[in-house]
Amino acid sequence: MQEQHVTELEEVINWLKGYAKPFSSTQPGGDTRDLKPFMDFVGSARILACGEATHGTHEFFTLKHRLLELLVQEKGFTLFAIEEGWVEAQRINEFVCYGHGDPLRLLDGLRFWTWKTQEMLDIILWMRAYNERRGSAPAIQFCGIDMQSYDLAMQNVLNFVQQVDPDSVEEMHELYGTFWEYADQPGRYSEETAQVKQTCQLQLQRVYDLLNQRRPIYERLSSAREFEYALHGARIVIQAEEMFASFNYELRDCFMAENAIWHADQAGPDAKMFIWTHNGHAAAPLGNEQRRFMGTYLSEHYQEDFLTIAMLFYQGSCNALHRLHPRVPLSLPVGLPPRDSYEYAFHAVGLPRMMIDLQGFPDSETRSAWLLQSHLYRAIGAMYAPEQDSSYWSLIELAYEFDFIFYLNDSTPSRLIHNSHLQTGETPKIHTLISTRPRNGNFAAGLAYWLYNTPRGHECGVETTQAHSGDACAYLKSLEEDPLVFSTLHQLIGATAYHNQRIRLSAYIMAKQVKSAAGLWMRIEGPGGSLRFDGMYDRPITGSNDWKRYEVVLDVPEDSTQIVFGLYLSGRGQLWFDDVELESVSTNVPTTDISY
Repeated sequence: MQEQHVTELEEVINWLKGYAKPFSSTQPGGDTRDLKPFMDFVGSARILACGEATHGTHEFFTLKHRLLELLVQEKGFTLFAIEEGWVEAQRINEFVCYGHGDPLRLLDGLRFWTWKTQEMLDIILWMRAYNERRGSAPAIQFCGIDMQSYDLAMQNVLNFVQQVDPDSVEEMHELYGTFWEYADQPGRYSEETAQVKQTCQLQLQRVYDLLNQRRPIYERLSSAREFEYALHGARIVIQAEEMFASFNYELRDCFMAENAIWHADQAGPDAKMFIWTHNGHAAAPLGNEQRRFMGTYLSEHYQEDFLTIAMLFYQGSCNALHRLHPRVPLSLPVGLPPRDSYEYAFHAVGLPRMMIDLQGFPDSETRSAWLLQSHLYRAIGAMYAPEQDSSYWSLIELAYEFDFIFYLNDSTPSRLIHNSHLQTGETPKIHTLISTRPRNGNFAAGLAYWLYNTPRGHECGVETTQAHSGDACAYLKSLEEDPLVFSTLHQLIGATAYHNQRIRLSAYIMAKQVKSAAGLWMRIEGPGGSLRFDGMYDRPITGSNDWKRYEVVLDVPEDSTQIVFGLYLSGRGQLWFDDVELESVSTNVPTTDISY
């Protein structure tokens, strides 16, 4: 079987050497004839979602800048959208369209570090220069499609009401008051009671309904455009509440698509939009109801007018937040791709830069079937840990999720410029969603709030027939014999609430034919790395057993920043996991710490 795979891969590589199209540079400007295959592919499409394997690669920034210039000048694209706050991006749009404000300060006002780069500043300055000399061509606009930083959206609504109906400002402010308290730490909101959440939902909807009811008056006192902007600001707040209430990030994809559609609708039927996002949001898996991303919703809405693009790379480094330094982006080396990955095969083609049209190969070309099969691809995003590189690979069917691929052999870090904190001596503020307490320990909400790492051969899920109590439990399952390959199911929470306390992680676990080892694990982390750890290595779960309670006990030092806890499985076997609890205990309870 292994020899057959090698033969097939060699045949695919030889086919790609003739099918893939090289392009000369990622830098904007200059001769664009090398990108003609891409422009032919775009055709008359109106909406392009362009992903990337990391948010911190210089070459992805410059290549997207190059594509944007080409799409604006030759295809009439009019909207440039990014994964950033709706209001924050609108402030940059004021500069792009009218020259209002300092672009560097406006860029520094974005919430996410990923965009605060020289490359993004270059894009903003090019957009402004284009609008100044565009003549009769339509202006290019800068848009945000994210809803996570909702406080400015609330303020935008209040500013509008102050302008058109000052007597109603106090009422609106009171309706926003409860949810506004969570703006700095939205992760806290998911821990609130159902009563608090219901109150917030009713209050936020009330603001939206009041605006809608007063539409004729408010439009007359302002304009239809200003009213729509304020009304959608109220919608952004509703989106944020719904997402943070359940911490369901699948909702974020749905809402980003909704916001992109809103921008396009406001711009009119001739609007064309280029969306800068991650590969994981741009993807539009065909016929897969279990995996729905922003690209899925946009594809359903725009049909043949929508195209999705992925950007991949083979080697190098990128900027990312390291799990041990989650507040400051670092330049991190990236591991080489595994053999059963798309990147490995693309590298073997021998081109430093190439394009692959995933929709253009003929049905008679049997070697193209490899692109329809399930293989690994890199998915780093804004966070990365080089020592855990295997966690940043996902199995996908590339040609079923994307229409077009840009592949680069090398990645270098983006050029960060968000250094205002160095001038003031302040710690940079990174938007964080880390919770302060464990959640969903009985899996009644599925895998909400839980993170998991499942290498090839491992599986994680929820089932309702084996629960220890309640209606559901989680499981890890592995067909992988190698004891060095392991999967995890875990949560990450802030440590502040547990400082100088002894805590106990407990859970019920059922095991079936565990060949190597399994168990609970918990790590207390500080600014410099791990402070305390226990993974039950001296008492691992092996073989088979019915439901049994296990526990790990650790001390939480005062300088702790976060606590990571959960379940692991190495080698072949299956575990069921239920009734997870984390509690403070007396110092009379002995620790199980193996670090000291």
